[in-house]
Amino acid sequence: MSTQKYIVVGAGLAGCLLAWRLEQAGQHVTLIGSTQLPNASEVAGGVINPVTGRWMIKTWNFDALIPHAAATYRELEQTFGVKLYHPIPLIRYCQHSVDAKRMGKRMRNPRYADVLGDPIPVGEGPEALEDTHGSFHIKQAAYTDLPKLLQILRQHFSDNGSFLDETFIHADLQKDAHRWSYHQLQADHIIFCEGVGMQSNPWFNWLPLTPAKGETLILKCDTLDLPHAIYHHRKWLLPYDDHTYRLGATFDSDDATSEPTEAGAHELLESARSFISPQHTLTVKQHYAGLRPTTKDFRPFIGSHPVEPKLHIFNGLGSKGASLAPELIRQFLAYLLDGEPLDAEIDIARYTDSSPKPIDTDATH
Repeated sequence: MSTQKYIVVGAGLAGCLLAWRLEQAGQHVTLIGSTQLPNASEVAGGVINPVTGRWMIKTWNFDALIPHAAATYRELEQTFGVKLYHPIPLIRYCQHSVDAKRMGKRMRNPRYADVLGDPIPVGEGPEALEDTHGSFHIKQAAYTDLPKLLQILRQHFSDNGSFLDETFIHADLQKDAHRWSYHQLQADHIIFCEGVGMQSNPWFNWLPLTPAKGETLILKCDTLDLPHAIYHHRKWLLPYDDHTYRLGATFDSDDATSEPTEAGAHELLESARSFISPQHTLTVKQHYAGLRPTTKDFRPFIGSHPVEPKLHIFNGLGSKGASLAPELIRQFLAYLLDGEPLDAEIDIARYTDSSPKPIDTDATH
């Protein structure tokens, strides 16, 4: 395997983790991304939940994703001496009798045996939480400390002199024979991991990104003392230390701003107050918001530009970046470095194969 030069654009979870894996593979990497710009990874709860949505569906490709996610975060912990990955029980509450019936159906399905645990009868959970139709255990849940992960990897590349904390200017990327140049840098390959910033990328803005705003709250409640678990009751509640709790998350595909809103806080607090006993006073300590890079078909954007094959994209992980990124990066590097084909479900060729000719962006300068 020959060593080549890569520029990774975007210093969120996807960009930082991809750059680290490229470096481990012996490649020369420069990471570029502004820490001053909004970044969904920095405000995400990092929750990994194998059964999601109102229909209680097993997360896409979860059986392949979770082993590599756990191994990757454990490897990072060992390498940098920090705690990042937190396996945790998850308890989901049924909202009505239809939920309870659906839960029973899922539990009888062998495909769910590794992610669904025993049902919990009505009234056997914590007294502080409303329970009208029972609940059930979800196995293999966890949360990842994404802000800490970003901090250690950005610092790692900064210490190596290979992190530029700045906004990437697409117009300054120039093609020179068989290589690309950006200011004083020369690179064989450019990989864009820009999240919703992809909408301003002249090479890849034709892909159907559908940003979705998510808001979460950090709550303080000295009287609420819950066993260590994530509690899902329309929204999820994640207990931290010192009686603080992370409450999330909203999903708004109409608001394209990254600022916290009163409406978002109201939605979250109303949800919390509907299942936490009223004698427990909830105080908002922090309010986070970010734009998730979700996609039209709920599958990531991974692959190479149809006209410029050394321009690549790794994006569209949506709200499941913590579980998706490690395994999909492994697959992407097998494609980049070893020539292995990408899974058709994630390859951006799914948007170009049906076109009469490759999409041209007029961005080759």
